[in-house]
Formats: sequence, structure tokens, C-alpha cells
Amino acid sequence: MTAVPPPVWPQAAPSRRWGAGRVVALVFAILLLLPGVGLVLGGGLLLWADGPGRDDDGYLTTPDDDFSTTGSALVSENIELSDTGTDWALVESWLGTARLDVTGADGTDVFVGIAPVAEGQAYLEGVARTVVDDLGSGADNGRLVPGGEPATPPADQDFWVAQSSGTGAQQLTWDPTEGDWLLVVMNTDGSAGVSVEAGIGATVPGLTGLAWGVLIGGVVLLLISALLFVLAFRRGRRPLPPTGSWGPAPTGPPPAWSPPPPVDRHTARDATAAPPVTPGAVNPDRPA
Repeated sequence: MTAVPPPVWPQAAPSRRWGAGRVVALVFAILLLLPGVGLVLGGGLLLWADGPGRDDDGYLTTPDDDFSTTGSALVSENIELSDTGTDWALVESWLGTARLDVTGADGTDVFVGIAPVAEGQAYLEGVARTVVDDLGSGADNGRLVPGGEPATPPADQDFWVAQSSGTGAQQLTWDPTEGDWLLVVMNTDGSAGVSVEAGIGATVPGLTGLAWGVLIGGVVLLLISALLFVLAFRRGRRPLPPTGSWGPAPTGPPPAWSPPPPVDRHTARDATAAPPVTPGAVNPDRPA
């Protein structure tokens, strides 16, 4: 009879712990996940603005807002379009064409114009006016400069680089150029009490490239973050337990061994004496 080798009892596999590399991968995955999501959402919003967000003429516009003043003019803060070391031609092509839509309250005649800061301020010297800090928030955030009415109507001046005047809705378009500019809205006769509804817009042709750049950057960050998550949570391959002729070997620590108990031959079954056999007697276990 062939002897069967005893089963092999391998040691239990040690539990996998989080090493420094996995912790670092997880931290960087989380740090890249948050800006990645933000860039993807921002890029999607910019793509929406570049498509359905434009009007029929291709302009991105702000909602119309009400502006009013007890003075004779509504004036913007200085619009500084100065060369700060960048390629101005690139900036100019990115901005595109600006547009201002103005409608006088109760059908009054209004004037809207763009002027160089020096000439515009010289014309408005001593004129009561409201300087609007934020064109998108109405005149409530403006400050009133006291004064009187201008000596001549605004349309009589020749320093305007773009202007529009008349009854009803007025639309001014302007290709921004390098310099410091002033936006002025007045009644056509220069009288006090200006009340208009206005909105601004621009073509911003560079928005398409910006939107795709932001979106692609976000996708790249999310892919890197996903890869780091996989590296952090990946489980290594465990070694297979050895197998023998009796199937897979048992795992875990081997059982403790102890010697067999001693056998008392006087009480054991094989130590019992056989009954005596009488000559001539029939053995009941022997067949006849």
C-alpha cells in the first residue's frame, strides 16, 4: 500500500496594508478630482454660452437693466484697454466687437457715445452726472457728481469714436482698440434727468478656443485622477495554495500534535481469550 504524504499546511497570507505609495496616490487622486470636475463644468458652461447663449447676431449679452440719474449724463468708469506687455492684436481679436443697446424711458430721445477719456472728461467738466461702477448692476452702485447741464448737446462734439442717437432703441457697435475710453449716455439735448434701459454685449470670437481648452484640461485631470484611484485601490495577486492528490491543501496553521493514548491489552478487544473448543462439538459458525 502506497503511503500518502501528509498535507502541507501553508501559512495564512498576511493582510495587505496601505503603504506610503498607495496613500500618496489616493491623496493626489482626490486633489486632481476636484479641479477636474470644476474645469469640465466650466468648459461645458462656456460651450453652452458659445452656442445657445448667443443671440441671433452672434453676441453674448447681459440682461437689460434700468439706469437713471437726476443729472445730465450716465458715465462709465474709465475703460482701460492698455498694452501691458501682451500682444494687443491677439487681445483685440479675442474681444471682437462690442455692442450697447439703449432705449430711452417713455420714448425720450437718447444719445450714446464712446469717447477718449481726456476729451470726454473735459466735455463733462462741471456737468451733473452719475458714474456707474458696474454696468451690469444698474445705477444704484453709481455715485452722483454734482453740477449743471452741458453748454452744448453731446452730438455736436467731434471726439466721439462711436455714437448713436435718436428716438426709441439705439444700438452702438464698437471695435475696441488700445487706449482709455469713456462710455456716455445722455438725453440728446443734454437736459437733466436721464432714464434708460440698457444692455451690453460682445462677439468674443476667442470663446470657442477657451471653452474647448478648459474642457479638455478638465478631462485630462479626471483621467489622471481615475488612474491614481486604480493604483491606490488595486489589490495584488495572492499566491495560489499548493494542491495534492486529495484536492486543495488545507490553509491556516497546522493542528497541534499529541501522542496517542496507551492501550491496555487486558481490556482491549483483541486481548480477550478465545473460548475453548470441545472435540466433536459442532461449530455453529461452520456451514454444515
